[in-house]
Amino acid sequence: MALQIHTTPSSFTNGLYHPPRHSKLKFSIKSQKPTVDAEPTPEPTSSPKNPASPGQGFGGSSAKSSASSSKEKKQRGKRERASIIRRSPVEKPAFVNKEEAAKAEEQRKNESAFLLAWLGLGGLILVEGIVLAASGFLPEEWDKFFVKYLYPTFTPTVGLFLAGTVAYGVLKYLQNEKLKDKK
Repeated sequence: MALQIHTTPSSFTNGLYHPPRHSKLKFSIKSQKPTVDAEPTPEPTSSPKNPASPGQGFGGSSAKSSASSSKEKKQRGKRERASIIRRSPVEKPAFVNKEEAAKAEEQRKNESAFLLAWLGLGGLILVEGIVLAASGFLPEEWDKFFVKYLYPTFTPTVGLFLAGTVAYGVLKYLQNEKLKDKK
């Protein structure tokens, strides 16, 4: 398709372009490829649509056939309906005795304390990073202090955090595998 713009020749011949104050542009769209399958579109009739008649939708079938197909679907749906199967709800694992329950509770507390310590270490790394980034804008004495004490400890702190996180992930993975093997 090509878009052709027709304008008055005087606007381009004098070398200066002045946008028109009122639009005299005419647009026409012409197809460069002739269409073989083009059918003329029917013009709409002025008769009002009957709101009581059912719509044909995309299928283009008549109202009688659509009514009969909906009845068939309802009948087919009744015949093919499967029975509902009830399943027992998932239960929490029952501990054999109180000793195992106490051991699991102690492990949960230790894990919570470890994660809280790791959260604190992550916060410390965040604060160290912000202070080191801002140390160039601080007074000269503060900058020297941070460079002397804080800068050398930053990388090992990040390394410790990374190593501890990896070790915790491997530990939890192995515990999960051990539980799968028991079942």
